[in-house]
Amino acid sequence: MIAPASRKIGKYEIVRKLGRGGMADVYLAQDTENGSTVALKLIEHATDADTLAAIEAERRGAELQAHLAAIDPRVVRVYGAGDADGFFYVAMEYIDGQDLAELMRRGPLAIGFATEVAIAVAKTLDNAHNLQIAIDGKDFCGVVHGDIKPKNIRIDAHGEVRVLDFGIAKALSMSRRLTRNEFGSVPYASPERLDLGEVNVGSDLWSLAVMLYEMVTGMQPYHAGTTERLERMIRSRIAPPPAPDPCPEALRRILIKAMAPNPELRYPSAREFGADLEAFHGGTPVAAVSEDLEATRRTFRPSENAADEATRRTADSAAPSDATRQTKAAGPPKPAPPRPSAYGVTMRVLLGLLLSGVLYGGWVMASNYLLYQHGQQLAREVEAEQLTDLDQIWARWTELSKGNASSLLLHGPRKVVKQKFVAAADHVIDTYRNNESQLIYEKEWERARTMAARALAVDPEDSVRGKIRLCEGHLARINGTSHRSAQELNLAVEKFDEAQKLLPKSPDPELGLARVYVYGLKDIDKGYEALQQAQKRGYALGNREKSLLADGYRDRGDRLWWDSRNVRGLPAEKDQIQRAADDYKRAEELYQGISPWGKSIVNVVRVRLSLESVNFRLQQIESDPH
Repeated sequence: MIAPASRKIGKYEIVRKLGRGGMADVYLAQDTENGSTVALKLIEHATDADTLAAIEAERRGAELQAHLAAIDPRVVRVYGAGDADGFFYVAMEYIDGQDLAELMRRGPLAIGFATEVAIAVAKTLDNAHNLQIAIDGKDFCGVVHGDIKPKNIRIDAHGEVRVLDFGIAKALSMSRRLTRNEFGSVPYASPERLDLGEVNVGSDLWSLAVMLYEMVTGMQPYHAGTTERLERMIRSRIAPPPAPDPCPEALRRILIKAMAPNPELRYPSAREFGADLEAFHGGTPVAAVSEDLEATRRTFRPSENAADEATRRTADSAAPSDATRQTKAAGPPKPAPPRPSAYGVTMRVLLGLLLSGVLYGGWVMASNYLLYQHGQQLAREVEAEQLTDLDQIWARWTELSKGNASSLLLHGPRKVVKQKFVAAADHVIDTYRNNESQLIYEKEWERARTMAARALAVDPEDSVRGKIRLCEGHLARINGTSHRSAQELNLAVEKFDEAQKLLPKSPDPELGLARVYVYGLKDIDKGYEALQQAQKRGYALGNREKSLLADGYRDRGDRLWWDSRNVRGLPAEKDQIQRAADDYKRAEELYQGISPWGKSIVNVVRVRLSLESVNFRLQQIESDPH
């Protein structure tokens, strides 16, 4: 049971709910001893493994956050953690104020203010990245934030910078690499994070640079019409345009260095990034100004001038020495050979360039012709079903498109190959939606996810990305339900929510959410809401969904009926039993409506027996004079 408004937990009086994360609810509360306002995180005590693990993780996380806050005033402070009234609680500082996203709605921020904010965040990142501490015998070395963006940087009521949503769970032991994380905001993600999904010190610094660019200019360094285009643009390693005026040149150089395509040319640590920002803010020389601007901005690739340099050195070594020239000068003078005219030299150079251009053009045309021919051949074989094995199609496409994935010459085969992979993913998704009698197992969802990922690699598109998230949601749902893992179940909700945004007209994410809420998270109300949304998207509820709702109401009725024993003889017992009776009646109606589908007949009998017990107890309460 989640703590209701106006309930007291220990010395904390609940005011209102702020949100939920994982297995914990967060409330605005008041410390009745000193009158201070806190953010109170609560987890109800239970004996199941998931709850015990979650409480232990929160207990350690609170201690880790307290240590980080002790050395950095910008991190949310922890006032206390412990157990009270059936809950584990963590009392934290409540931060009132405005985040940067709200401030930037009115346009760019003042250069000085933006720089001060960036310096403050850099200091917090430096403290976090270098945090070393042992908790319960476990060594922690480095905490990364993982989601630096304007929404997570708040200016409090005193005008101080506060860093929210710190990734305490991302802290790692000395023996492990910094964690992998699939989440975060694409506009603030580094190219390496988008490629590999790794969240580390470098990804934090990149996000800070993007946020500073946005504060100064009022726009993000990379912007595109769709998410996949934005990802492709960032991953291209093409440097963003330099910050336009009125951005000062020194700050412009800092931003160029911080977002250099080559990671080796960027700031290696938050400390060095912050030091350059402080130098700019204080009007002293900035290290980035003395660096080669073009080298920093160039797309990350091997040097193109190495061959020219080697040629120059060879030519220099072949030049005659001073001694040789002196020896030759000792003999009788010889007439100098006629020097070619400037016109003749120019003509020979132009003819050489022209010949080179013709040869290169011919080679390019021949290569393009072969690429086009091979692409058309692949398309014909796939369309004529001469090639049907999806793994073979993928191997052929991968070989064909190597280095030419976006070539216009492959437009036709790209479309054919993509349709093949999308159709394979859709087969599983459509079967789940339309055939309520056929079960879709984990391996089938994994295969569908692979096919959708291949389609995305062939030609990025939001709808395909939505199908990937849908498959990932079902995989997390199956894992979470079978292993009773709250972490996996909440991951499933996140995946389905993301699929919902990418597939706004599809009922499929809502169908997945309904199963997670009812069978996994035991929340029949949210499951019912999800199915209502599916109906709004054109889905007609079938026997499977009605059985799902019936199971959910029956399960909640069982819990209410069982828990009523804890308040036996108290005024709350009657209300609780009446709610159980109402749920049993809803379940009975739904089971009767789909009978004899599935196990509905057996479940009708089971619900009626429970309803008889509940009604008998209600009669006892009514007849009891006390």
